[in-house]
Formats: sequence, C-alpha cells, structure tokens
Amino acid sequence: MQDRKLEQALEIYFQGEIDERTEEFREIQKYLRLRIRPAMEFLIEKEDTEKMEQLEKCGWFSTKELDGFIRCAQDKEKLRSLAWLLHLKDEKYGYQKKDFSL
Repeated sequence: MQDRKLEQALEIYFQGEIDERTEEFREIQKYLRLRIRPAMEFLIEKEDTEKMEQLEKCGWFSTKELDGFIRCAQDKEKLRSLAWLLHLKDEKYGYQKKDFSL
C-alpha cells in the first residue's frame, strides 16, 4: 500500500498533538472513517495492534469488516495482527457455534 495521504492522516491522528475540537481533527477523523479498510490493512501490515485498538474503539467498523481484516491478516501472514483480531472478535462478538448433529 503506497497511499501517502492515508499514512499522513494516520500519523497526525495518532500523534495526539491536534486538539480534538479543531476542524482539522474532525476532517482527519472523517477521512479515516471513510477509509477504515485501507487504514486497518496498513496497520495490519505494520502489526501495530495498539493503533488498531484505538481505531476499533472509535466504532467505525462492524463484524463484517472485522472478518475481512482477519482474512487480510491471514493472507499476509501477520500473526500478531491475526491473534489480536481473533481475540477482538471473540471478546466483542463471540463465535457462532455450528450444530452438526443428525
């Protein structure tokens, strides 16, 4: 992923140097919310679970997106990210039990 604007937005958002009441901060939040998938994929690639957790706390994605992030971590073989995402899914949504009885 070579999206420099996304990387810059993530840097600014996580530095915490911008006052949350400013228009610039709200614009960055809006941008990241709209680009949550590439943002999380970037953090998965970097295996930055701390920042992934901060984005998760914003409530910008649901179980459907979480399943996609899990697949992304599996495909990229990012074990730390995968473990964190699986733990998040278990903690937040749980796993559906499948009944195979006859």
